[in-house]
Amino acid sequence: MCRKISIVVPVYNAECYLGQCIESIISQSYRNLEIILVNDGSTDHSSEICRHYVGVDDRIVVVDQKNQGVVRARQSGVEAATGDFIGWVDADDWIEPEYIEKLAELQKESEADIVAVAHYHDIGGDSRLIKNGVDAGVYGVEQLLPVMLYTGKFFEYGITPQLYTKLFRVDILKKAQLMVDAHIIAGDDAAVVYPGLLMADRVCVSDISGYHYVQHPASITKTCFTEETERIRVLLKFLADTFSKAGVSARTDHQLAAYENYMFALRQIDIFDIADSKKVLVPYGGFEEGDRLIIYGAGVLGQEIYRYLERDGRVRLGGWVDKNYEVYRRQGLPVDSPDILAKAEPEFKYILIANITESAAMAIRDFLLSVGVNGEKIKWFTPKFRGIV
Repeated sequence: MCRKISIVVPVYNAECYLGQCIESIISQSYRNLEIILVNDGSTDHSSEICRHYVGVDDRIVVVDQKNQGVVRARQSGVEAATGDFIGWVDADDWIEPEYIEKLAELQKESEADIVAVAHYHDIGGDSRLIKNGVDAGVYGVEQLLPVMLYTGKFFEYGITPQLYTKLFRVDILKKAQLMVDAHIIAGDDAAVVYPGLLMADRVCVSDISGYHYVQHPASITKTCFTEETERIRVLLKFLADTFSKAGVSARTDHQLAAYENYMFALRQIDIFDIADSKKVLVPYGGFEEGDRLIIYGAGVLGQEIYRYLERDGRVRLGGWVDKNYEVYRRQGLPVDSPDILAKAEPEFKYILIANITESAAMAIRDFLLSVGVNGEKIKWFTPKFRGIV
């Protein structure tokens, strides 16, 4: 008999996307499912949508709670789960019909405690496959430890931190999820995934996918929190303490150091300029007052850089471009097509590649060179920032 899998869906004000999400789960070819919808105090029609689907499919369970944040919502879902394994779907995403069956087959064939797969990152009409940084295969924790969090190529995870690309044996997930402090907001997935990996005997890594992480308008424009520094430090301390208690710090400290630079660059890049008030964007080598820059990339990092430069005012922005510019323009962001670069080059001193991963950044660099941009004007994170020197 196939094992029962609990799928937990944290729900908060997701009425625009929740129906598609639930439909994609109840339509799965793998039928032995328990579907747990955790309504975290939604103020829109999400609660009514959840209740509607209880009448559609008797595998659905709804857990209602006052708004306590995603960590507590996930914990409530895990506490309610009765399956042998637990997987996740975010309320504004969707999964292909055979996705969970593929996860179940991987688990059965490998006898793994955790299955980690790839996912699609959808922006407008663009869908990009995001894989784990380690090759497909079955691993013991000792094999994964040296590259679990960081492969050494900035910044590329060994095992991606997203919960929604994992299938966990229930006892491991309950222990890992319930130990997370609800104050962890930045990187709350990582606070479960990496401690959970330390508890596993066998981890199956695969390049298969079927999960679509969709960047909707609400997720494109990130909220800027004044307490972001403290939130990141809470996560970093939690992971450092967890690794220390597990006796693996010697193999994880350098990974955490790179992860710290990654997290602050992505969420609060201005923190690196505090030590040198005369320089702007030290991770890129630092720019002088009055330098004219163009940002290439309007994802999370691009938006972080744009907000900082607009707020700081010392350097001049000569433009902001992205190949998915139409998506970002619909959200009110002043992003243009990369086609403007040919005309704009004489007007700017540098172009910043606002992408956090080396492979993507180098692909952008190759594109910029191919359209005639002077290579000396193209800037990405310095070797020092990446920990190379």
